[in-house]
Amino acid sequence: MSGSSLDGLDLALCTFTLDKGAARPVIRWSIEVAETIAYPTDWKDRLRQATSGSGQTSWHLHADLGTYIGKQCRQFIERHALRPDLIGCHGHTVFHEPASGFSVQLGDGARIAALTGLPVVTELRSADIAAGGQGAPLAPVADHHLFPDYAAFLNLGGIANFSLRTPDGRLLAGDVTGCCQVLDRLAALAGQPYDSGGQLARSGQPLPHLAEQLDALPYHRQPYPKSLSNQWVIEQLWPLLAQHSGTVKDRLHTFTTWLAGKIARDMRQTGGGAAGEMKLLVSGGGARNTFLVDRLRTHLPQVAVEAAGGYVGDFKEAALIALCALFREQRLPNSLASATGARHDTVNGALHAA
Repeated sequence: MSGSSLDGLDLALCTFTLDKGAARPVIRWSIEVAETIAYPTDWKDRLRQATSGSGQTSWHLHADLGTYIGKQCRQFIERHALRPDLIGCHGHTVFHEPASGFSVQLGDGARIAALTGLPVVTELRSADIAAGGQGAPLAPVADHHLFPDYAAFLNLGGIANFSLRTPDGRLLAGDVTGCCQVLDRLAALAGQPYDSGGQLARSGQPLPHLAEQLDALPYHRQPYPKSLSNQWVIEQLWPLLAQHSGTVKDRLHTFTTWLAGKIARDMRQTGGGAAGEMKLLVSGGGARNTFLVDRLRTHLPQVAVEAAGGYVGDFKEAALIALCALFREQRLPNSLASATGARHDTVNGALHAA
């Protein structure tokens, strides 16, 4: 998994036991070993600039990223003496425009397969978009199949998204807004790689006008299901925060506080006000931001907010991609129409032979 925050490449070996005839086919699962390979500066720069290059530049990056991922996978397998059966690769999203009929993730699966000698599944959004869906979020697939004991899920990655389980077992979901990539950009203005534990935000003061500007962005007023692109975060959301005259601490405080409130409001509205007594599992890098999690608890007083720990906290999205790849190989639906707005559940992915 390569996320929009550009922290690095998440690699995880996951095992699954399936009963294909069951309503929930996953009988058992685990993350055996996992690690994050930080992107070198040159790779961060190339991925950050990926949306502004020519078509030829994009395809060059697609091939090079496939080679880079393939080498990292091969070294991971050798380092831990693993024997995997299949690789799932989400790729790095550069364009996400479901209204125009496409979502583009770079990272050539054929090159990964050639370098590892293993079958590889990529392109995990296209079939859903072809069926009229947003192609996102994918997270509800893991939420539904791997965490049956929870009624609500929140992923605080580069983009914040949530899932809510309905009484009939469906999952309603969507992308809320930018998250860690915005917090990290603000922290960088203060000379920090990220706001550790939300300490900078906790020491700031509110900027009410900035919060009003955030609320006024058209995307934030759209109904669910809906999904976001990194382009929107960079072109629409980030300029409001980058150009504001407030101190970095005050901007971090305001955005973090606003974000927690926005997530809570959207969960209540999407669930028909049902964000009452339930268990909410929070994962992703933002789950380590204790100020953000504290604010969530304030806005959702009846909800048992649980920040996921261990491998689940850091590698839930990698496990999601492994599951989606396995379901593609087994021809099981790996995108949920209730979460994406598609006409029906779909089986997504291009399978590259070993």
